[in-house]
Amino acid sequence: MKQRHSAYTTGMAAEYLIMSALTRLGLEVYLTMGNMKKTDIRVIDPESRRTLTVDVKAVKGYSSLVVNNCQVSDDHVIIFCIFNERLDDPVYMPDMYVVPSMELGSITSHYKEERRVMKSKLEGYKNKWEYLKEKVACSH
Repeated sequence: MKQRHSAYTTGMAAEYLIMSALTRLGLEVYLTMGNMKKTDIRVIDPESRRTLTVDVKAVKGYSSLVVNNCQVSDDHVIIFCIFNERLDDPVYMPDMYVVPSMELGSITSHYKEERRVMKSKLEGYKNKWEYLKEKVACSH
């Protein structure tokens, strides 16, 4: 029987998965807590001590991703995590896209009062983990 996940558990699964990837890159990562937070993960380069913030947007399936509450700044990155209806499979690796928040406007569509990103706009950002590592090493 397939388990039904809430948006909260989907988001938490994605945040921990992304924290693992960032740790494997040699970065210090800290999960922020709370439901009304503006940042999900704080990233610190252990050598330079420079920081970046990360907003995680995760979905179980896929139609589009809502980005209404994403902040835009030079030191902020959005990581989209799409589980492709396989959230229940711990071996499956979801599609992940690393997007500089300054580029969010160029990939966002408007639908009624919502700002959304379609998967077709994300292809150039797939698995761009090196961008995040380079950015934190060079930021500020």
